[in-house]
Amino acid sequence: MKSLLLLLLLLFPAPAFAAINYDLDIGLHPAQQLLIATAQINFNGGVESPLRLQLSNRCKIIAVKQGNRPVPYSFSAGLLQLELSAAEPVSITYRAVFNDLSSKTPVHNEDPSYGISATISAAGSYLSSGVNWYPQLQGKGVDYRISISAPVGTEAITSGRRIARQVVNGRSNSVWLVDYPLQGLTLAAGVYQLFEDLTGPVPIYAYFYPDSAPLAATYLQKARSYLQLYEELFGPYPFHKFAIVENFFPTGYGLPSWTLLGSSVIKLPFIVKTSLGHEIAHSWWGTGVQVDYGQGNWAEGLTTYVADYLYKERSSAAEAREYRQNILRDYANLVGPENAFTIASFRSRHDKASQSIGYGKTALLFHMLRQRIGDQDFWAGLRKLAEERMFSQVGWDDFCERFSAISGDNLQVFFHQWLTNTEGPRLALQDVKSVKTTTGWRVSGTLTQQPVYQLAVKLQLTTEAGSLRKQLQVDSTEQSFQFEVASRPVALQADPDSDLFRILAAEEIPATVNSIRGSNQLLVVQTEQYAPDAEAIKTLLGAIRKSQLPVRTLAEVSQKELATHDLLVFGLPDRLQPTQLKSGMDGRFTLAGQSGNLADHSAFIVEANPLNAEKSAAWFVSNDLQAAIVARKVPHYGKYSYLLFDGVKNRLKGIRQPEESPLRVEL
Repeated sequence: MKSLLLLLLLLFPAPAFAAINYDLDIGLHPAQQLLIATAQINFNGGVESPLRLQLSNRCKIIAVKQGNRPVPYSFSAGLLQLELSAAEPVSITYRAVFNDLSSKTPVHNEDPSYGISATISAAGSYLSSGVNWYPQLQGKGVDYRISISAPVGTEAITSGRRIARQVVNGRSNSVWLVDYPLQGLTLAAGVYQLFEDLTGPVPIYAYFYPDSAPLAATYLQKARSYLQLYEELFGPYPFHKFAIVENFFPTGYGLPSWTLLGSSVIKLPFIVKTSLGHEIAHSWWGTGVQVDYGQGNWAEGLTTYVADYLYKERSSAAEAREYRQNILRDYANLVGPENAFTIASFRSRHDKASQSIGYGKTALLFHMLRQRIGDQDFWAGLRKLAEERMFSQVGWDDFCERFSAISGDNLQVFFHQWLTNTEGPRLALQDVKSVKTTTGWRVSGTLTQQPVYQLAVKLQLTTEAGSLRKQLQVDSTEQSFQFEVASRPVALQADPDSDLFRILAAEEIPATVNSIRGSNQLLVVQTEQYAPDAEAIKTLLGAIRKSQLPVRTLAEVSQKELATHDLLVFGLPDRLQPTQLKSGMDGRFTLAGQSGNLADHSAFIVEANPLNAEKSAAWFVSNDLQAAIVARKVPHYGKYSYLLFDGVKNRLKGIRQPEESPLRVEL
């Protein structure tokens, strides 16, 4: 192994390395869940002693040497300290068993790690940079050469450029070069089939298990198109390759020069159209231009905006508007005074509420920024930031400084108000009047907000002859406005395209799956007719993180309790039924124009509580033997008001749109 590595060092001379660089010789032994490794640390200058390194406490040190001389060291609680007498390369040989357990069917996906930081197994191997599976210098970016050996048939991958791949001494071997400062390496391995697209300047690989192999060509083609899109928007791709790697548990990770997608994720038809592009966008924002977490994690919100949202925008204006509306609805359903926090406080998602802030609200911040400074300056600012700060840490202050400079607009107040306030403004139209004049009509009124933000609010007046718009600058609790028009006014709407982040009024929030997930006053009731089995009930409560709630029968619950709580009803009781579902004595039903037999389908329906319109109620109706699988799927449809499943396949989904808004007035 060492002779091969020396040969490669000669064939691929290193560029200007960082002050410290690593040679890692990694051996994976899945049958024993074992890692045997040597980390050689090379110093291109002086060295401090003791040298402090972070290493997983699952590791056992075999030897620490400089040349042939043993090096004194101490290793306790994950801290490895070396007493070095010279700046010669030091080698650390160690072994570790990594055996975190994984679930192929987790009840919920709100912990993106699924509790797994490091595991080596026949099913697959995953070693996260955060677990310190090799001795790491905390807070310092270093360069790497990594040689990975594994049983024949097992392919391994990590960051960097692949400079060798072959069988050596009866084991599969690959060698990778990372010639840019990187703070941590993640590694994956499995019995993969390898597919390649070498048609462009950046090689694209797909490391897929045999069952997913037929999807590889589509993933490679779409990855190429995403790289082209983002190079046009942000400048050159910053890495030597991009790889799509299949994982044996359901992840969706963006890593430097590769993404790790779970088997169940890869097979979903929409992933190649959305999540794949999201992870590629992270190559610029998050893994290329890195996050200064001391100021908050901006990368997820920006990547959501330039990927998931941008794809909707390029499809149609209506889809883009709906995406923005869904951000507002999710926030309203999931975030309240008890769990709200500022954008500047976001580090990573740990539940749907934190996701709606760090991904959704932050995406709208970038949308409002783009609306304010214009497309040209917005995209130019991102290109400039990528050009100047690639592989450097960037914080919100850098965004404010860069976009202020490029637009000539002082954006300090803009960023401060959106980063440091917990929620957002509540807006309403008041005292709107339409008066006939000698030349036409005058429409006047007041826009109110609480609390006070600096906002540019669009007003759209619809008349019998068409529509016209004006922009209202608001920086107080009230701002008056006036239109003079020739034709009879029909309606007035503020923020007609949902361009602003704001707190929706209760009447604007449709009852959805997320209404139930976000409820803090949920009453769970089980009935007999068309009720799913106990396993499905347990699964759904776990999936929405309500496992602690008791399940009561309808006979145990008073009318007052039903009227003062949000409800989750398992089954279809005679005296408490959803208005959307029309059912007959013969078991037939009609839902949103679709008909069928309740014995053959599963439905999840959310609407206003029929006993109290200020509360929500949901019904899970199913006699299907696969109801537990459906229950696991329901939370993934968080924005919808009704769902219909034929077996485990979703057949129908929709949102009951609200009919009223404090920002719309009929004239």
